Amino acid sequence: MNYLELIEKRNSIRDFLKKPVEPNKLDEITSFFNSAPKLFDVNTQILIAADEDTTQRLSGVVGYRGNSFNAPAYIVILSEDKDNYLINAGFMAEHLILKIEEMGLSSCFLTSEDSDMLKKVLLINSELAVAAVIAFGYGKKEKDTTKLDIHSPSNVSISSKSGHIAPKIAVTTLAFDTNFNTPYNFDDEYADPVIADALYAASLSPSFLNHQNYRFVINGTHVYLFNRFDEVVTKNDNLLGLGAAMLNFHMILSSKYSGIGNWSLDVSNIKHDFKNPSDYILVAVLDI
Repeated sequence: MNYLELIEKRNSIRDFLKKPVEPNKLDEITSFFNSAPKLFDVNTQILIAADEDTTQRLSGVVGYRGNSFNAPAYIVILSEDKDNYLINAGFMAEHLILKIEEMGLSSCFLTSEDSDMLKKVLLINSELAVAAVIAFGYGKKEKDTTKLDIHSPSNVSISSKSGHIAPKIAVTTLAFDTNFNTPYNFDDEYADPVIADALYAASLSPSFLNHQNYRFVINGTHVYLFNRFDEVVTKNDNLLGLGAAMLNFHMILSSKYSGIGNWSLDVSNIKHDFKNPSDYILVAVLDI
């Protein structure tokens, strides 16, 4: 995969052609997921629902305000319920979404809050929890339309958008040098171009309502990742989006630098003063 190219190309598509996804592609997606890396040792499983009545079953159960977007197929990622399992699910789901993009298909994360109800409507008999749901298929080109930017329940702005390009927070506001008091310098003579690309890739990751509540601190040979929760984005959506950002950052970095390990979610022994606002919590560290 050319990860940066795929990341730039990927957009959340919410309108699909009534064309089934070929069985061999469904098999390829399953095989890819089963061999994909994880953030830590956790039992996961992928199920693909591509029956004609799947959309009807999922209507009102998944998606923003219950909209399942009439996709020809849906991926359900099941996971053992362990600490940080939703972050790992987002990490694995984003890897899968990039694979789907490479295969000429389109996709969209769907909000999923009620694991038991999802398992009930899809007749899933498993002790594992539903961690993520992805609608996918052959996407339609979206027309220019109106876009809602929901900053808070009392602060909603309306703007037009062209195609399926939804504005996100500028990458320059997502990264800091050493601590939160010093924005990361993206000037060519200062910034490591690989880290700059990795930060850019992370900024393009799927994020519910494009809130992007994560922040990066680059400190020597370590990258620290912070996260916060807000009143608009649910905990599940927040953590899935966090995992997706971690995947994009890691894929760019590891494709350019050899010997890059994986993110560590064990940050209990890190005592550095990052001067972070109180609502930003350190969640992961990556050695570079």
